[in-house]
Amino acid sequence: MTELNLIEQYAAAAPIAKWLGFSAEPDGDDIVFTLTFDERHIGNKLIGALHGGAIAAFLEFSAQAALSARLGGGQPVATVNCDVDYLRSAKAQDMKARVRFTRIGRRLAFVEALGWQKDEASPVAAARFRFRLGETEK
Repeated sequence: MTELNLIEQYAAAAPIAKWLGFSAEPDGDDIVFTLTFDERHIGNKLIGALHGGAIAAFLEFSAQAALSARLGGGQPVATVNCDVDYLRSAKAQDMKARVRFTRIGRRLAFVEALGWQKDEASPVAAARFRFRLGETEK
């Protein structure tokens, strides 16, 4: 099964993916994730900007889905911490993201996600995540 298939399978099992209008598509050897715009994603109606929580949820879910797929789809991943830098206001339109793996160890994975709208060179947000791998309950 390809990474894209595993990502789609991961998203199909997560209600947040539906709320985000989450999708993934190949881009050469990489995968680009999409947050499909919806009015409920607006945080500030006066300026029509996406809510920071919707942006963070999208970047985190993209990172989780990509990591789960990279691990073969069977290993649970749990967010340990995240750090999101909001670089500019996100307009009322679709958002894209790309995920990069910094390091995947036996127990922890370090993952980055970059989100943009019209131009990947002008990101809206950048996030760093640390995920715990394997058994997530104690």
